[in-house]
Amino acid sequence: MKHKKLNITEVVLRDGQQSLIATRMKTSDMKPILSKLDKVGYSSLEVWGGATYDCCLRFLNENPWDRLKIFKKHFKKTKMQMLLRGKNLVGYKEFDDSVISLFIKNAAKEGIHIYRIFDALNDVNNIKSSIEFVNREGKNSQGTICYTTSPVHNEQYWLDVSKKIEDLGATSLAIKDMAGLLRPNTAYELIKKLKKNLKIPVHLHTHSTTGLADATNFKAYEAGVDNIDTSISSFSNLYAHTATESFISMIYKEDENPFDMKLLTQISEYFHKIRPKYSAYEGSMRGVDINMLINQVPGGMLSILEKQLTDLNKQDKLKDLIDEIPRIRKDVGYVPLVTPSSQIVGAQALMNVLDESRYKTLTKEFVDLVNGRYGEIPGTIAPSLLKKVDKSGITSTDNKFKSIESYKDDFSNFCHDNGLADISKNETDLLNYILFTKEAKDFYLASQSSNLNEVIGLQEGFGLYVE
Repeated sequence: MKHKKLNITEVVLRDGQQSLIATRMKTSDMKPILSKLDKVGYSSLEVWGGATYDCCLRFLNENPWDRLKIFKKHFKKTKMQMLLRGKNLVGYKEFDDSVISLFIKNAAKEGIHIYRIFDALNDVNNIKSSIEFVNREGKNSQGTICYTTSPVHNEQYWLDVSKKIEDLGATSLAIKDMAGLLRPNTAYELIKKLKKNLKIPVHLHTHSTTGLADATNFKAYEAGVDNIDTSISSFSNLYAHTATESFISMIYKEDENPFDMKLLTQISEYFHKIRPKYSAYEGSMRGVDINMLINQVPGGMLSILEKQLTDLNKQDKLKDLIDEIPRIRKDVGYVPLVTPSSQIVGAQALMNVLDESRYKTLTKEFVDLVNGRYGEIPGTIAPSLLKKVDKSGITSTDNKFKSIESYKDDFSNFCHDNGLADISKNETDLLNYILFTKEAKDFYLASQSSNLNEVIGLQEGFGLYVE
């Protein structure tokens, strides 16, 4: 059976390193290999968004927009792609449409062409405006379904959500399988039906955590999927993704391979050399974890949870924490575990484990999730949990948004009070301040001091800050 040439997206610069080394790779370690990545012939390179924006400011003392400018200079042939959390953008709270529009306008200006837009709850209302603004910039709005399994997530559910995404005007559709739950035959059947029912291209993104990724990607290829995400072999598998070179070798005969394997080998060797620099951020996983089919913890989340427990000197609590997560997920109506719901559920699971009591301490974000503040819950919330939320006395976050002008005034005052040049009129600096106010303050103050706050906690939000 002859298949069309498959488009491949390389994810090592974003999700590959996010999953394996907690997003700690510095731009200086990426820069020497960028020109070679550009020559491979990938359909796109995932380079930005997700946790990279946060980590640049929070951990690396880098401006995420400067990283993007460097990418733009080097990627002359290959389209750049980012991960966008709908109304949350690259943060963990909801932002006004004016902020979303400003962000997308600037990202497009700096070279982002494909925007993989998702909502943690698969509530399409939360990605509508992002799709609209991306389309307005003439770029690729890739609406996304966050794949999970539960009594309420069946094939018809995914077909219905996908059609809604297409009807919103999305340029393409992505299946985002963040925990490696999509089984090979299920992928084949789902993609076959998506290709029949949709007019837009279908992309697949899955993780290797459960050991299913290679087979799932291959069956997706057989089903006619348009694009598959892979990661260069030296940053592949475990919490991450199918190895690029391996997958290419699966689907192409040696004399028909459109990709330069020698070039890919050079790229892999480069990342192999720099990976040991970040060994402190590696998770403990050394093989397949089939338990992920039950607990559904995404690869990136799992490595971050391990790091958090290590920082708290509670490594012995990892199993308890992982076991608690699916129990909470059931209680809260089977929400998919992806940012920000993964962080919210993960933080609540941590509280339950540390308290040795379920829901004794409730996080404000968890209360917001239960109360529908983040969007429509796919299933039914446990009545016992609703009672505890009601008794907690914690009220949901105010839905009123600060205006961009208000943020600009606050940022200007901050600069003035700290003897900094007023950069509040620079849109990208202003966006840093809007999206991650505390982290942005620390970042800009670092020009005067080398002392940056470190975070103990979930890298992607809701952590515990210490000086």
